[in-house]
Amino acid sequence: MKIVIENEKFDFELGCGLLKLKHETAPFEELKDIWDSINPLTFTDIAKITNLEHRRIGILYLGLDRIVKEVNPTLISKKTLKKTTNFFDKNGNHITKEIKDTYELFEVSGEVFSQGLDNWRRVENSYYIRCKDTSTDREYLIWVDIKSVAETNGFKRWSFNVEDINPIQCIAWTIRTNVPKDNIEKIIRQGDCVLVKPKNPNDLLSEARHLTEEEYIELLVAES
Repeated sequence: MKIVIENEKFDFELGCGLLKLKHETAPFEELKDIWDSINPLTFTDIAKITNLEHRRIGILYLGLDRIVKEVNPTLISKKTLKKTTNFFDKNGNHITKEIKDTYELFEVSGEVFSQGLDNWRRVENSYYIRCKDTSTDREYLIWVDIKSVAETNGFKRWSFNVEDINPIQCIAWTIRTNVPKDNIEKIIRQGDCVLVKPKNPNDLLSEARHLTEEEYIELLVAES
């Protein structure tokens, strides 16, 4: 038996646990008799879901507050960027703003994801950034590959101290481009859409790379 949630089909037990996260009472007549016996999913349950779309919906229903409470993260570093940037409102009007972007890098113990697993399947610590959308003030958690972040910013992938990695390097890492270093004229960001303008449009990479902290700070000229 399947339950359809957000246009996705879930196994019955998994779907029930997911619905219990969002609803105080049974959303379907068929669930009323068993509603009180259903246990809501935990972050650990959701982290083990292999279907990425199902996992995304699970994290959406769990919500940021419960995620942070359950994973008990450790703050590694915090950094605020003060900058003058160009925004464009919904009518296309140009606005110059003084803004403060604060980013926080957190570490989550691998034990959170390894509960009930054999030793050989246990996972390493994980990392995420917490930040706010500068235009809507919504808060986001973005998971990052800390080893790749380190390598992108000049550290050795297998021998670096996590304390040397800062959240600006992490947020920059989330942006990928096929424009080589030193060939970027400017970067414009509209929500999740990032436009990178090359100085020479004929000089492009065959594979995309991650942005560095320096590029993110110096070349991001407009946001909306």
